[in-house]
Amino acid sequence: MRKVLIVEDDKFLAAIFALFIKDMGFEVVGRCRSGVEAVELCNSLEPNVVLMDIHLEGEMDGIQAAEKIQRELEIPVIFISSDTSSSVVERAIISNSYGYLVKPVQRKELEISIELAYYKHKAVIDQKRKEEGFRKFISDAPVPIVIIQDGKILYLNNEALDFFHTHYIEDMMGLPFLDFVEPDHRDRFESFIAPDAQNGKLPGRCLVNMKGLHGGTIETDIKGSWICFNGKDALQLFLNDSFQPQAHE
Repeated sequence: MRKVLIVEDDKFLAAIFALFIKDMGFEVVGRCRSGVEAVELCNSLEPNVVLMDIHLEGEMDGIQAAEKIQRELEIPVIFISSDTSSSVVERAIISNSYGYLVKPVQRKELEISIELAYYKHKAVIDQKRKEEGFRKFISDAPVPIVIIQDGKILYLNNEALDFFHTHYIEDMMGLPFLDFVEPDHRDRFESFIAPDAQNGKLPGRCLVNMKGLHGGTIETDIKGSWICFNGKDALQLFLNDSFQPQAHE
C-alpha cells in the first residue's frame, strides 16, 4: 500500500486530498501545514510519496522543503499548486520534483501522478543502488579500470591512478582519454572502440603506447566492453601495462 504525506495549509483541500487518497486504496500517513513539519514527518513516517503545496506557512516554502526531503531522505515529491508563474514552475523543475499538478486537482489525475512518482522513483533508486555496487566492484578490482563517456574519463579506480602515476582522481576526471594515447597509436585505439554499445564486449584487445599524467611511455594491453553508467552508454576499459602473450585471440 502506498503511504502518502499531505503538506497543505488549506484544511479543506487537505481533507479533499485525503478522501481521494483513501478512495484509491492508499494510506494517508500524515498531514501538515509547513515545510519544516513536512521534513520532520518524512523523517519519522517514511512516506512513499509526498504531496506538497508550494506556498506554505513559515519560512520554508514547499520547494525548499521538497529539495531537502529529496536530497536527505530520497522521497519523491509531487507539487500541487494554483501558482503557474514561470519563476515558480522553473524552481519546481530545478528541484527535480516528480510532478506538478495545478489546482483544482481531479481524483484520477492525482492517482496517476502518485503511481508514476512511486514507480519512477523506485526505478531511480534501483539504478542508483546498482551503480553504487558497480562503483565498489571497480574500486576493489585488482586491475586498472577506467570508465569513459563521450570520450572523457568519467571514473577510474585506485589501480588506474597508479597506472597513470597520480594519487588524485581529480587530476584525471573529465580529461579526454585520447590525450593519454600516443598520437601514432590513436587511430588503432579508435578502431578498437568503434563497435557500438549494442555489441557489448569489445572484440579482442588493443595494444597501444600510452603515457602517464606526467609523461613517460606505457606499453598497454587494453580490453573493454560497453556498459550503462549513470544511465548512459559508457566504455569500461581494463588496462594492462605489459604485453602478456595470450593464446587463440
